Amino acid sequence: MFVLLPIYSFSFELKSSIYYDLLFKKSLKRNGKILNLSGKKIGDKGVKHLVSSSYLVRVEKIDLRYNEITVVGANFLAVISPLSQLKSLILRHNILGDAGTMARSSSFPSLEEMQLGWTETRDAGALAFGSSGGFKKLKKLDLRGNFISNKTKEELRKSLGHLKTLKLF
Repeated sequence: MFVLLPIYSFSFELKSSIYYDLLFKKSLKRNGKILNLSGKKIGDKGVKHLVSSSYLVRVEKIDLRYNEITVVGANFLAVISPLSQLKSLILRHNILGDAGTMARSSSFPSLEEMQLGWTETRDAGALAFGSSGGFKKLKKLDLRGNFISNKTKEELRKSLGHLKTLKLF
């Protein structure tokens, strides 16, 4: 005789029990200057917790690749109190959609590098970077793997020609 027992999905159970403070604390490196959360899948809820915490005070680099962040999480980042120490923000491989929200942010006055590759950014979001003027210290911008037309790429090469590195292919 066989007895069928219900099988529960562990992925949901684990995801709902993330201890953000412990995760953020463990992910801080170099005396709080680097926060590497790559692949931790914190989602928008985790970003909301992160921006309301004190973990970002000394951070110079934030790696948020592969975290299931959407435009909601991008909005949380875009309106955070200015992070004057932050020089590098990596958001590749999230589904931000039109990343124009990030282009219009004044939260990153010292940002030198922003990686938005494979974030499903469209022409409007990409063009926002060309016209925003908000990133005075930006040297590197990565928009590879997005839905950007050739016409928009040409426009960005002109308006962002001063950057040390502009990745668009």
